[in-house]
Amino acid sequence: MTTLIVGASAGLGRALGRALARHGHSRLILVARDPRDLDAEAAHLRHVHGCDVRTVTADATDLAALVAGIRSAVPPDAPVRHILFPIGASRSDDDGRIPPKALQGLVTTNLTAVMATVQSLLPDLLAAESADVVGFGSIAAIRGRGANMAYAAAKRGLESYFESLRHKTARSGVHIQFYRLGYLDTQQAFGKKLLFPVASPDAIAERVVGNLGRDLGTVTLPAFWRLVGLLVRALPWAFYKRTAF
Repeated sequence: MTTLIVGASAGLGRALGRALARHGHSRLILVARDPRDLDAEAAHLRHVHGCDVRTVTADATDLAALVAGIRSAVPPDAPVRHILFPIGASRSDDDGRIPPKALQGLVTTNLTAVMATVQSLLPDLLAAESADVVGFGSIAAIRGRGANMAYAAAKRGLESYFESLRHKTARSGVHIQFYRLGYLDTQQAFGKKLLFPVASPDAIAERVVGNLGRDLGTVTLPAFWRLVGLLVRALPWAFYKRTAF
C-alpha cells in the first residue's frame, strides 16, 4: 500500500514523512510546490530508510494539475491507503483587505485542494478493507477574529468537511481523523511573540502516525489547547472584541 502526504517538504509534513518511514511505511508519495525541497526530502527518505518515494511537484491552487499529478504517481500495484494533509498557507496581511487572487489562493490551498484530492481518491478508499484520511486544522479557527480571517475561515470549513467525510465513510473501513493544532515550532512561528508555547512537529508527527487506523474524529494538540478553546468560546462578546490574540 502507498501513503500520500500533501504538503510534505517542510515543517509538519516533513516530520510526518520521516515518522511514517520509521514506522514501516515504505511506499510514499510526497506532494509539494518547491521541487528542490521535495527532492531533498525524498533523497533523505530513500537513503536513511530505504523507502520507495515518488514525488509530485504541484501548486495547490491548480486543482486539476494537483489531482492529475497525484493520480499519475500512484503505483498500479500499491493503491493509496493512507492520506495525510499537512498542507496550509497563511499571510501576515490576511485582515480582510487582501486582493481577490490572494484570497482565492488562501482558500484553495487550505480547503479546496484537500477536498479535490480526497474526492478523487475516495472511491478507491471506500473499496478498501482499511484506509486513513488525516486532516489538520488550526486553533485560529476556534473563533473568528480580525487577523488571519480567510485562513481561519478556510480551516473552519475544512473541519466541517472532515466531519461530513467521517459521516460519509462511517460504514466503511476508512478512518477519518482531524487534528486541530496549536502553535508549532516551524518557520511560520519563528521570531513571533506567542502567548503559548510551541509544539515540536516531530512529537506531533509521532502521535499522528501512532493513531493511524483509529476512528478518532477531531483531536486537539497539544491537549491544553482544548481548555484554551473552551475559554475563548465562552468569552462574552463585550470582552472578546477587546482581545488581541
